[in-house]
Amino acid sequence: MGPHSFMFAATFWWVWRNRNMMCLNNENWSLACLSFNIKSILDTFKFDFPSNYIDASSDRLVKWNNNNHFDVILNIDGSCICTAIRVGYGGVLRNNASFYLSGFSKFIQDNYDIIYAKLFAIYQGLLLVNDLEIIDLVCYFDSLYCITLILWHCCLV
Repeated sequence: MGPHSFMFAATFWWVWRNRNMMCLNNENWSLACLSFNIKSILDTFKFDFPSNYIDASSDRLVKWNNNNHFDVILNIDGSCICTAIRVGYGGVLRNNASFYLSGFSKFIQDNYDIIYAKLFAIYQGLLLVNDLEIIDLVCYFDSLYCITLILWHCCLV
């Protein structure tokens, strides 16, 4: 993290892509093409992240947002380290006043499928809600693909 982090990330990305093109397709980009690609992604970074760098030492405040729901709120997600070595899932239940009710998280051994982790997060979250006999629930989840799979399966049954 620092004033040159975007330049480093952009350069590293395009040099790595160029190396893969050389190794896999026996192609090589010109220096002008490589420079253009680096500048292009650097401009994108600067537009998407207006500050020059993110100060890692600064505090970051996070606020629970219930979006005016008066139900219990379940946030769930499945995740995977980019190398697909570790896959896991988790969730947290809070009431509308943001008080913690319950939560869960688990590592999935011998499985490298992120979709499985996300679907299992939904399953475990709904089991927890059922065990706690919660009736009014709002669930936040970030995978439209998984929701589509569930809805598609429900239509077939």
